[in-house]
Amino acid sequence: MNTETNKVFAYRFNQALTEHGWNLSDLARRVGVTPQAAQKWAKGISIPRGLKLKSLAEVTGKPEHWYFMQPDTDDPEVMAQLGIPKKLDVTEEALLAIFNQLPEAEKLRLIIHAKGVLKELEELKDDVGDLIKNLNR
Repeated sequence: MNTETNKVFAYRFNQALTEHGWNLSDLARRVGVTPQAAQKWAKGISIPRGLKLKSLAEVTGKPEHWYFMQPDTDDPEVMAQLGIPKKLDVTEEALLAIFNQLPEAEKLRLIIHAKGVLKELEELKDDVGDLIKNLNR
């Protein structure tokens, strides 16, 4: 199995643990595996197969395929944890389409320029913050 599958499985496995209020030892006992095996499942190091997966599904009341389904969330932290790339919005897609048409030298120049603009905005924000602090004294 690939790493993304293991991460998704681990996320779902931990979700099932939380829903039932079980710890790893509780679940290991119910499924009939060692706590070390359950710990590997929780970390995404390995995943159960065959009878162990069937037993896990039975014990938790979740279908086997549920453990391999990506979560129904747009939470950026969860998506990053699982290694699922963020979907681009319309503006980001348009910007990327334009950027990809530029020659390499222009791409680098644009990146440097954008970093400079961000730095200037950050400095401006700090200056405004300082002015507000001074006015409130």
